[in-house]
Amino acid sequence: MATEIAPQPADDVVLVLTQQHERVRALLAELHETVSAVADITCDMAEPFRELVRLLVAHEAGEELVVYPALRSALEEGPLANERMAEEDEAKHLLARLEKMASAFFDFPTVLAELRDKVLAHAEQEEHTVFPLLEQRLPAEERQRMARDFLYMAAKAPTHAHAHSPESAVGNAVLGPVLATIDRMRDARH
Repeated sequence: MATEIAPQPADDVVLVLTQQHERVRALLAELHETVSAVADITCDMAEPFRELVRLLVAHEAGEELVVYPALRSALEEGPLANERMAEEDEAKHLLARLEKMASAFFDFPTVLAELRDKVLAHAEQEEHTVFPLLEQRLPAEERQRMARDFLYMAAKAPTHAHAHSPESAVGNAVLGPVLATIDRMRDARH
């Protein structure tokens, strides 16, 4: 697995999220190049894809448990949170679909391209709508606390996409640990 970015204690949530967006972009580009370079999907993309899945699932769980509740309550931006969560839900369904596909399945490159487009559009929307609100309207100490909470929640998140998992902070708090345990047992067998 590639080295993940180690956040510093003073990092705020916007910096942590931005670093993860950059890593997702790099993984998507690597996967796109691999898929474009070979006639069928090979094991060359297995580890980058697994890392992408883990990162996206943890990122989404952390946002749903930390970032979007702050948008709703502290910043009174519920509709914006709902829009970003709907985008994440679409990407989660595509990610779950990709995980279930056989590695040589002919639709994999098409679905991967669709996932890439949706994830990149979602990241752009967050960077232009959510991040400025967090930076402008929350004090640095709050953003640092959110970063710590986000990283804690992301570390405890499932490691695979679950198309029918909850889309709410409460649902993730209740079902997330169960799914994470199942995923980690599944990962240990492979």
